[in-house]
Amino acid sequence: MSEQLKNRKIILGVTGGIAAYKACTLCRLLVKNGASVFVIMTPSATKLINKTTFEALSGHRVFVDIFDRTEDISHISLANEADLFVIAPATANTISKIVNGAADNMLTAAVLAAICPIAVAPAMNNNMYNNVATQENLNTLNKRGVYILTPNYGNLACGSVGTGRMKEPEEIFDDICSILAHRLTSKSETEGLPNYQGKLPSPVKPLELSQTKLLPKAYGVGFKVLITAGPTVEPIDPVRYISNYSSGKMGYMLAQTAQALGAEVTLVSGPVNLDCPKGVRKIDVKTAIQMLSAVEDYAQRSDIVIGCAAVADYRAQNVASCKLKKEDDQDSLCLNLVKNPDIIATVGKLEHNRPFTVGFAAETENGVNYAIEKLHKKHLDLIVLNDVSKPDIGFNADDNEITVFDKDGQIAHFGKQSKAIIAQYLMELIFKTCKKSKD
Repeated sequence: MSEQLKNRKIILGVTGGIAAYKACTLCRLLVKNGASVFVIMTPSATKLINKTTFEALSGHRVFVDIFDRTEDISHISLANEADLFVIAPATANTISKIVNGAADNMLTAAVLAAICPIAVAPAMNNNMYNNVATQENLNTLNKRGVYILTPNYGNLACGSVGTGRMKEPEEIFDDICSILAHRLTSKSETEGLPNYQGKLPSPVKPLELSQTKLLPKAYGVGFKVLITAGPTVEPIDPVRYISNYSSGKMGYMLAQTAQALGAEVTLVSGPVNLDCPKGVRKIDVKTAIQMLSAVEDYAQRSDIVIGCAAVADYRAQNVASCKLKKEDDQDSLCLNLVKNPDIIATVGKLEHNRPFTVGFAAETENGVNYAIEKLHKKHLDLIVLNDVSKPDIGFNADDNEITVFDKDGQIAHFGKQSKAIIAQYLMELIFKTCKKSKD
């Protein structure tokens, strides 16, 4: 389930374009990932898709007639409570009406009353899309802060080939997640940093229309971020190894969030059972030596390096080429271990092209003192402390609770919540602090 969509109220507007059938898939994806979806159809759309279909998919009544409910003003009540308003498909006719403030049907009236972010996914013939009137209308919406989910190039229902084909439902779903990625609720920080309580803020102006993917200007745009994640595996013999319980969830969430916030992200990962976030470059490694090599390749080309991996402190001095056999006359086995390199300290101590460096301190006791000691010893800009002794926020857990320190002391604390939400807040803080350090 996507944390960006959990408990979100989304209005899905469906207009009378042939791509209306794709809205069914989009509705299903949104509901599956925890959103409450309320569908508004134009009268023309009902000639293409029966509203009963959307009622079955969304689990809510579908609105078509502006006078469907006399007990309240439904287009006002819907618009006031929504977190996001998505129109997919958005025909040239509906786009024109929205630009001119028309309220001649339930959909356009609800748009006019909406106080939440609005996204439109144009779908039409390529000549209609490229017409000066349509482009001017889209540019006007863009300037008003409406997110334009640029259509794809491809085969169109009319038989033409060109730009005007509505983005696929999976692409629009990803766009919706990205739009909401840094707009989550229940954020708490210490005094001196902004407080993000409450619902979604006002829409942020999207990127320019010339971009292929119009998403909000985000904190990570222009940054190259390198993140390490997961455990390292240090072999003893062909069948045994030294490792730890790290699942990689926190590092992967950070990579996903950094990419959603506009950064170019490289993820160096030890062995985990997680899918690589979309749009992230992934480098698979096993041992600490391999992870160090990959980090050294990218660190000085990165703006930010985040050491979230649980790197094994020691490795076997000599790796047996054959399986070590149990001897009947021996009750114990001695292994000679040697210290692994400290990867994040290696980055922190770079003398040339040193990136903004963030470390993690996974502690079971005396966490604050150990974290601050590591911050200075490893020459870090920030360190993130989490208590892995607690099973509900430790390794493999879905939740986390962290405290962030810089060289002057604690700067933020994020209480127990999902790692996905923690990642949102932490990446935003890292980007802001990095920018401030360069000013």
